[in-house]
Amino acid sequence: EIELLERIRYNDGLDQYRLTPKELRERFIAAGTDAVYAFQTRNPTHAGHAYLMQDAGRQLKAMGYKKPLLWLTPLGGWTKPDDMPLDVRIHQHQVIIE
Repeated sequence: EIELLERIRYNDGLDQYRLTPKELRERFIAAGTDAVYAFQTRNPTHAGHAYLMQDAGRQLKAMGYKKPLLWLTPLGGWTKPDDMPLDVRIHQHQVIIE
């Protein structure tokens, strides 16, 4: 048995992006998507990543999916000391989505 006592908040300006599996499913359903594909990285997104994301969407459409949805999920938590900070990577993902 699992009991959720209280949602963890980091108060770092990024809590709005920390969704539960149920909240993610609700967003996917609300978006009317028929397939979800994900991309996760701890690095800033570059042209190779963009190609992979676009090509995966293209392949899903070629398979007959009408509205595939890309779920960008940057790795938070522990990263290398010289990695780009999480808030910068989140902002970059916002720009990609827009």
